[in-house]
Amino acid sequence: MKTIKVTITAEFSVPDQWEVVDHIPDDAFPEDQVRLLRIENEYYDFFPECLKKVEDQDAVIWSAGEGRAEDLIDCLDGFQVRISEK
Repeated sequence: MKTIKVTITAEFSVPDQWEVVDHIPDDAFPEDQVRLLRIENEYYDFFPECLKKVEDQDAVIWSAGEGRAEDLIDCLDGFQVRISEK
């Protein structure tokens, strides 16, 4: 077995009302604080697809689920993925 490292970087230009906020899911574990994106009164986290078959090397294809995924994709300025072996 070997280890690979996948680094994903994305930049978005979002409306001023959207905020990055700190959130503690369980008060008993304050060290588990995470940062979330707050849009109105809803909170969102990022979870990219782990692996996707590339059908067209010239196109970026998004699989948007429910909620604000399409709104966020519209704000995407740049996206980069780097894969390396450790």
